[in-house]
Amino acid sequence: MATIAIGDIHGNLRALSDLLDQLRPEVAGGDTVVTLGDYIDRGPDSKGCIDALLAFAGQVPATVVGLCGNHEDWMLQTMGDYTRHSWLLGMQPLDTIQSYSPEAARAVRKAAREAGLRLHTGSYQLPYHLFFEALPPAHRAFFAGLRPCFQSEECICVHAGVHPGLAATAPHEHPRNSLVWGARDFPEAYAGAAMVVYGHHNNADIDANGWPHPRVFGEPSGSIPSRMVC
Repeated sequence: MATIAIGDIHGNLRALSDLLDQLRPEVAGGDTVVTLGDYIDRGPDSKGCIDALLAFAGQVPATVVGLCGNHEDWMLQTMGDYTRHSWLLGMQPLDTIQSYSPEAARAVRKAAREAGLRLHTGSYQLPYHLFFEALPPAHRAFFAGLRPCFQSEECICVHAGVHPGLAATAPHEHPRNSLVWGARDFPEAYAGAAMVVYGHHNNADIDANGWPHPRVFGEPSGSIPSRMVC
């Protein structure tokens, strides 16, 4: 049994498809594939990425677990309140909206431009409904089912980190913001026994050929070897 973690995807369907093609013949029953969140925004094909992950989950014998990233967190907040614009202002979501509905992207962009500073008042609505209505039911269920963390015998998987001061506490008891957005002094101050596998932070080690590799902090005691793809 293995735990396989896939880091931030950000709408990059080409890279995701290549990775899933490599994993598909390798994973077995009893394995768990954990996607660490941030599926959307910045890249050109968030919709295609969710389609690919849903198809992958239906094709392999492994269990596939989706975690919530901070980009999904703000998107879901906007879904519940069309006067919340943090997702629009801080996450570059128009490519995501475009991938589901070019009409919705045009309408949201136009309305935001016309709103100007009123976007910061906290009471001005934008036509986000055009985007959310374009989400297929399976995608709605995917986003609604995202977890803040996952723990196996091998490791703890989170999007952004755990609270260093709660290292001895089960991860599901940590503040959700620590798991999804990150905690102060993580990972440097983390001294727990369990290996923590995370995304979010742009702190990969770069080798001599310019390729990124997961950065390892410390040597977790009693850790079980695992396969990681970040």
